[in-house]
Order: sequence, then structure tokens, then C-alpha cells
Amino acid sequence: MSAVSYRLAGESDLFALAANRWSFRVEEDGEPAGIDPEAFRRHCEAFLRSALASGRWAFWVAEAGGRLVGNAFVQVVPKVPRPGRFDDAIGYLTNVYVEPELRARGVGTGLVEHALEWARARDLELLFVWPSERSRPLYGRAGFHPGEVQELVLRPE
Repeated sequence: MSAVSYRLAGESDLFALAANRWSFRVEEDGEPAGIDPEAFRRHCEAFLRSALASGRWAFWVAEAGGRLVGNAFVQVVPKVPRPGRFDDAIGYLTNVYVEPELRARGVGTGLVEHALEWARARDLELLFVWPSERSRPLYGRAGFHPGEVQELVLRPE
């Protein structure tokens, strides 16, 4: 495997991110009957473009050999204001995906680490994730607490 680099995604990555989303869901759920992959990709790409423009999402990508091989998304979820914290937020970590042939080589760990660093830099209170059975160890190693929904407190109250 060539060296892996990590960065925030931009507009030019949306096609590949939508294709990865298709691959991820087909792997998890099976091939959907009657759904055109190209129609899904267009719809997903439009969603991602809107999410990116909102400023409430960040998409991390892993690249190797000049192509995108993995991704992780974080949605910033604003909290209701309270005295002392007018603009507080938490983060939803989702869509962590690594191409099958590159799994168990640290790529997923790198994506999660970059997402955590990004979330801490934005002073998010915590991150939560709905993991698959296969991904639970990844989040456990990163410090997430076990459960159906796993969370990692970044800033104690």
C-alpha cells in the first residue's frame, strides 16, 4: 500500500464520496432492488454538496495512490443555548468507510483520529456514533464508551 494521507474533502471529492456511500451501504445492507446506482449517486452528491455548504458537516478523506480510499463524516449538532454556553454543540460521527482491501491497516484509525482532532479544535462537547458490530473495536480503541450508541466526551461539563 502506498502512503495514506488525510485531509478535509472539498467539492471535487463529492462524486467519490457518493460512490463510497453506495459501496458502504451495499456492503452492509445488500444490493437494493430497483434502485439505480447512478440515480443514487446523483442524489447523494446533491445532499453532500448542500451539507458541505451548510458549514455543519466536515468530510474527512483518506487518499492512497492518488485516489480516495476512505472517508469519515462529522455533523455538528447545535445545542440549545444555556447561560455560559450560548453556542455549544456536539458531533455525530458517521459514514466511516475504508475500501475492503485496505482495512486492518490503520486507515480507519487515521480517519477517526483526524475527525476527533477536528472536533476538539471546534470545542465540541462530545462525539457519538452508531457503530456496526465490526466497527465497535475501532471506536473502543479511540476511547468511545461501549453501547448501542457509543459516545466520547471531548469536554466534560
